[in-house]
Amino acid sequence: MKLSIVIPTFNNEKHIAIFFASLKKQSYPKRLIEIIAVDGGSKDKTIPLLRKHKVRVFHNPYRLAEPGISIGIKKTRGDLIMILAMDNFYHDPDGIKTITNIFNDPTIYAAFPKHDSEKNYNLFSRYHNTFTDPFNHFIYGYAANARTFKRIYKTIETNQIYDVYDYQLSPVKPMIALAQGFTIRSSFQKRKEDFFDDCLPVIDLIDRGEKIAYVHSVSIYHDTTKSLSHFIRKQEWATQNALLKKNYGVSHRINRLTQFQKVKVLFWPFYAFSTVLPFLRSVFGLLEDRNLIWLFHPVISWFSAYASISAIIRYTIAKKNYISRQ
Repeated sequence: MKLSIVIPTFNNEKHIAIFFASLKKQSYPKRLIEIIAVDGGSKDKTIPLLRKHKVRVFHNPYRLAEPGISIGIKKTRGDLIMILAMDNFYHDPDGIKTITNIFNDPTIYAAFPKHDSEKNYNLFSRYHNTFTDPFNHFIYGYAANARTFKRIYKTIETNQIYDVYDYQLSPVKPMIALAQGFTIRSSFQKRKEDFFDDCLPVIDLIDRGEKIAYVHSVSIYHDTTKSLSHFIRKQEWATQNALLKKNYGVSHRINRLTQFQKVKVLFWPFYAFSTVLPFLRSVFGLLEDRNLIWLFHPVISWFSAYASISAIIRYTIAKKNYISRQ
């Protein structure tokens, strides 16, 4: 099968060398791979470096990765489409081959790998790869990361390579994003109203009854957060978008949440600032999972809530204050 890899880019010069080194190590035949970059107006050497790697480059006037993905999908010519942010890497040389081989089963419509962390990643990235960000982890619970899907969804197919779950039996929909190696058949099309969103297109596939494979045998590494200040900035950006009712993020997905999840959205700052509740949750999680990253839960929850309150205050005062997530 021919594979189209769509990469949204914006000032990714520092990621290009390791990204293409990772792809070069892949055992999947290079003649069957096309790479499409959709760039949001990079000011560094991103575009010249992409062209050196013979990448088809298209312009993304919206700059954000999510609409870049929407644009890139329309430019693909492969049988399969893989969405891959440039700070995501496969270390297993058979990673892409394993994922694409799953589609030899005609009933599988989409597949995505396990999110994982290198040993040198900071606590913010390790937490995110294990749970997602603390706000969404609180709202979605076991549905926030594929590691715990089996605790909330019925397994309808399992083997040494992948699992398939029945997401329709639960009112809580999973949080699965396109950008971390999500792979789909070429017939996939995003709805116009989800042009800026990275998660609702997956919910649409679930609503259609499509089979989506969680490829637990393949890890993708994502160094998503560089520092505490970077984490706070990203959380402030997300809160600002919710206040502005942007057509992406929690404000765009709110109607797909259960009533209980909507209550949890409002309760989130009280939970996070209480310290006691996140601490008790971390103890329970540590006993349940035996994963020490749970000990970071009270700390990162507090910083997340602080960032949200900070964004709310600044928005209330300035009304149009703009925060970047870069």
